Amino acid sequence: MYFSLLCLLLVHPVHETVAEIEWNPKSHRVEVALRLDILDEQWLAQQETQIKAGKTWRLKYVEQKFRVTKAGDGSQPLTSSYHWVGRQQKGPHVWWFFEIEPTDRSQPEWIQQRMLEEREPNYTHRVLILGVSGKPSLNLTTRKNKARLDQAKDDRTSTATDS
Repeated sequence: MYFSLLCLLLVHPVHETVAEIEWNPKSHRVEVALRLDILDEQWLAQQETQIKAGKTWRLKYVEQKFRVTKAGDGSQPLTSSYHWVGRQQKGPHVWWFFEIEPTDRSQPEWIQQRMLEEREPNYTHRVLILGVSGKPSLNLTTRKNKARLDQAKDDRTSTATDS
C-alpha cells in the first residue's frame, strides 16, 4: 500500500517555478533568477511561435506574466523595462535571468507572477527574496498571484535547489 502511494507521488508532476529576486540599489533594478522545468520551457516555446523573434520570446513572455509594481494591487499598466540577461540549463530545469527596471527607479512593493497558468491551473510560484535578513519567501498561485513583498514570511527551513 505504502509503496504504491510512494510511486504515485514520484510520478506525479510538480507544477512549480522558483524565483530568486533581489533589489539592486545601484542599478535601480530587480534582478531575477527564475527556475522552471525544461518541459515547461519547451511547452512555452511551442505556444510562443507567433511572437518569436530570435530569443526575445522569453523576455516578451516574462513582461506579460512576471511583474513588479510600486504601490497598489499590481494591476497597473506596465511601468518597467525588462532586460534579458541569459539562460542556463541545469539537469531537468532551466534558469532564466532577467532584470526589471521600474521607470520611476524606486524599489517595488508588489510582485505578480502568472506564468504557466494557461498550461496548468495549479502552479505554485515560490519567490525567494534575497539581500534582506532571514530567508523571506512568498508562494503565489493562480488564486493568489500577487502579493506585497513585505508580506514574505521568513523561511529558514526551506531552500531552493536544483535537485
